[in-house]
Amino acid sequence: MTHKIIKAQANGRNGQIDFDIDVTDNHIDGIKVTKSSETPAIFNQAFDKMKDNIIKNQSFDVDAVSGASMMTQAMLDSGKKALADEGIATKKVAQPEHKEVTIDTDVAIVGTGMAGLMAASRALSMGKKVVVLEKNGYIGGATTLNGSNVVGTGSKVSAKLFGAEAKKDSPARLVKDITRECRGTNYPMLSNLLANNIGKAVDFITEFANLTYQKAETQTIEHSVDRQIEMTTQSSYEVVTKVAKAFQDKGGQLLLDARVEKLNKDKNGKLVSLVAEGKHQTTYVNFKSLVLAAGGWGAKDYQAHKTDVLYYGPMTSTGDYFDFAKNMNLVTRNLDWYKIYPHGLEVKPGIAKLTTYSTKEVTDLGAIFVNQDGKRIVNESAPYTHFRDAIGEQKGKVAYIVMDQKMWQSFYELMLKYGFTEDEIQGFFDLDGKKAPVLVKGDLETVAKKANINFKNLKETLDNYAEDVKVGRDPEFGRDSKFLHAYEGDTYYIIEQKQRFATTLGGYETTDKMQLLDVDINPIMNFYAAGEIVGGANGHDSMPSMMNSWSYASGFVAGTSAADNCNCNN
Repeated sequence: MTHKIIKAQANGRNGQIDFDIDVTDNHIDGIKVTKSSETPAIFNQAFDKMKDNIIKNQSFDVDAVSGASMMTQAMLDSGKKALADEGIATKKVAQPEHKEVTIDTDVAIVGTGMAGLMAASRALSMGKKVVVLEKNGYIGGATTLNGSNVVGTGSKVSAKLFGAEAKKDSPARLVKDITRECRGTNYPMLSNLLANNIGKAVDFITEFANLTYQKAETQTIEHSVDRQIEMTTQSSYEVVTKVAKAFQDKGGQLLLDARVEKLNKDKNGKLVSLVAEGKHQTTYVNFKSLVLAAGGWGAKDYQAHKTDVLYYGPMTSTGDYFDFAKNMNLVTRNLDWYKIYPHGLEVKPGIAKLTTYSTKEVTDLGAIFVNQDGKRIVNESAPYTHFRDAIGEQKGKVAYIVMDQKMWQSFYELMLKYGFTEDEIQGFFDLDGKKAPVLVKGDLETVAKKANINFKNLKETLDNYAEDVKVGRDPEFGRDSKFLHAYEGDTYYIIEQKQRFATTLGGYETTDKMQLLDVDINPIMNFYAAGEIVGGANGHDSMPSMMNSWSYASGFVAGTSAADNCNCNN
């Protein structure tokens, strides 16, 4: 018996992927990833599916995973070559015959982010037959890139977690906060729909999928009262997997690799069916109600160079519905609105990963933000929109966080917790400031030089800040004294920060029942929508936790309306 560990490498979206192939007497026993900088919630699903297929078929000559085809195909090709180099022959896999399948259902849902899963779960709970279609080979959509935090306004969950504090909150107060933070660009009908239904949605899905929430670790300043809640693991991936499992366990049907390509009307012009294509199957779905919850179109606009802001969302956010739903003549608005954050690290040209939690933590510890001139640019403890706007005004639209050893340690630990790896971060250090992303360590003069920041001005800025800390007052930007903390030691870290986006904020228009409208502002029979695809509830600038909250609330209402509509069609 001969046992070997064969090493292979492939290029993923975010860098090199190293993996070991465990082989005994030409039999593939297992595959283990030893290095990856890919988004865990997507990568883990795609890799597990690919690995199971490889081991089942004893071959790397299997299908790549839809929605992660570049990464999985690269691993398949690399693994196949690594085995061949070792003289190991694997089986050739016969492609299955293409099937055609017809499904009759009450409610069809397009998309497996939280908006789609919420709508599906709600309709199922109301006694309807429900099928969910997902174009990718994995679930979650853009939801998997977010934290699990939502607001609990009006929920029993929040009442239990916050006690008397929860009584200070109300739907009206939430709408007021939304309106203030987006500077009045929101659509009141949708904002009220969100605020009046988020509590119901949270309580419903908590019971439906047996979820456990806690007070969010970070209660952000944009909210006028503590109302943010999150899963105990803080993982959005945990939310979608638990909800998807509960949905299927209770009788719902979920189809992966099912890309909707056509919507059909009957002879009276009423929407009644769809066609979805997969690698090996064409699926025809006849329905009484359809809910479109297929996410945004950020990747589409990024690839078309419609914005110079770094993109960190899924490359599958391509707005396919603009094509397959074209015959429905849907009305849209604000398609050039993006949710822009300041906490972006450019890990590849044009591609960012977020440092939101790390940045928030070190601002609480007293870190300052500077530009290339070495001067502070903002009250670091103000709402993130202040930092975002300040970055946009700087040369090259880039700013820098200056940290001491203690601050960096906290920053680093949260980077590891939220999507970065030790090897990836070390790789940034190895760049030595010569290219993005800039992450450098050393004495002040050294880090200033490596980051191309004016050392003389930076030293003066830190000296002035040290005096501000001593007197407990920030005359330049008015930073609250509780966030004024002295730098310690002679070792400094500087990391760049750029604007980034993943979420689109415009989209289709609906009624207050989440029923889609045509260009003449008439409701379209049997057609509903939820989540990012519908714009306006949060205006041109959403508060933290509010995009997740919109997916919950809009999905809950859309699922309810779609189920009710089935009763009218009986």
